[in-house]
Amino acid sequence: MLPVINSGAVDLLENERLIVQLTQLERRTARGGKDSIDHTPGAHDDLANAVAGALVTAFKDPGIPGFDRPLDWSKYGWGVV
Repeated sequence: MLPVINSGAVDLLENERLIVQLTQLERRTARGGKDSIDHTPGAHDDLANAVAGALVTAFKDPGIPGFDRPLDWSKYGWGVV
């Protein structure tokens, strides 16, 4: 989701609940080195997850073969990221 937002390809709604959930997300690194992004204890991230899923799905052209391929930004005029 972050590359889509940082590229300026989308404008998110100014929804207070969404802003709170996105800004409260934390990146954690497990002992094995694997990163995870999750909400703080007691917080929620349901809206942030829904928005992230919608953005990634929209930019990966769902329903076509190779849906799990890396994003090809050239078709949107931004080059490959």
